[in-house]
Amino acid sequence: FAVGFWPLPEAFWPDVSAHTLPQRSAHPTLKFTCTNQEPMVIENLPFDKYELEPSPLTLFILGRKQPNFCWQVFIQGSTKNGDTGHPFGYLKASTNLLTVNLFVLPYNYPMLLPLLDDLFKAHRLKPTNEWRTQFHNYLRTMPTYYAGPLRRALSRMGAGNLASTLIPEAMDNSLSYSVLNYLKRLKNQAKLEYDRIVSVTPYKGKVGPDGIKVNVRSQLKRELMDSLPGSSLRDQVTDFPGYMLGLPEKAGAETHPLRNPFDIPRHRLLDQLVRMRANLIGRGRGRSATQLVDSDTRHSLPIGQMGNYQDYLKKQPLPLRELESQPVRQHMFGNPFKINKNLMMTDEVSGIVDEVQLVGVSGPQ
Repeated sequence: FAVGFWPLPEAFWPDVSAHTLPQRSAHPTLKFTCTNQEPMVIENLPFDKYELEPSPLTLFILGRKQPNFCWQVFIQGSTKNGDTGHPFGYLKASTNLLTVNLFVLPYNYPMLLPLLDDLFKAHRLKPTNEWRTQFHNYLRTMPTYYAGPLRRALSRMGAGNLASTLIPEAMDNSLSYSVLNYLKRLKNQAKLEYDRIVSVTPYKGKVGPDGIKVNVRSQLKRELMDSLPGSSLRDQVTDFPGYMLGLPEKAGAETHPLRNPFDIPRHRLLDQLVRMRANLIGRGRGRSATQLVDSDTRHSLPIGQMGNYQDYLKKQPLPLRELESQPVRQHMFGNPFKINKNLMMTDEVSGIVDEVQLVGVSGPQ
């Protein structure tokens, strides 16, 4: 999934009663108008910025040398009527006239941004009835899958208490029951396919030296997925802790040391001829020289690497747990039944002192 604050509008209006989702291209088709507009942005409102690759369009926009104006961007069919719809961003040249960027904002941002600006500056987070009416009119023009991103944007801007009241939770349901069941079946199929891949990977899916662990690189993934249709199921589909990509197993040791050319099969002559030529020409030319891999050199290591046993320990399989756990001793040294010598020495010293006192008393008078 793409990483950003706002999704791109779909080419259809979400319908809860629809039994199937309309087919669409994996790459959205963006349309724009060649009419100069003022770029709109308010304080603390998150937005996404994408740099366009060099093309005749970017050259034309840069050639106009108007970095203070923008062209609004639309997607055909993003409204109920199926027309061009409302703008969700704009194309704008950078101030240094080197690149052209696509700014992605909330859907129908020309109507939303003035309302948010009045909410923070004029009403001080205390909206009036008239403002609420205008905001509800905006929600009617907004696709329901924008409810989650808009609610999080208001929380980032400091209106977290109003976010849940202004945007009802009923707008989060944009898919029908049949579509949800279809997504659930896809999730089960993906889980079965994942288990099959894990079964053929080394160490049965455990992370080891023969696998590559896949880590989540962005903490925004869960927040962004909530804004997409079927987000409650997509996080389950991609929730695979400890996911690992398996690497092909290493080939076993060769049956012959490749010392006698007459022992090489006919279908391997060309391959081994290259190796023997490299061995003959490259031997003895420093560390980077190519050497023949045989049963002797396979188990030879430089002296500096002989003590590196950590890699060997990592390749060992994990030990099995004990059936009955042994009691843990508090002290791992000494005999627990041994008598304390300090107490014995104290008793002996006290006995000697008593004897000396007795002798002193019974001495010559």
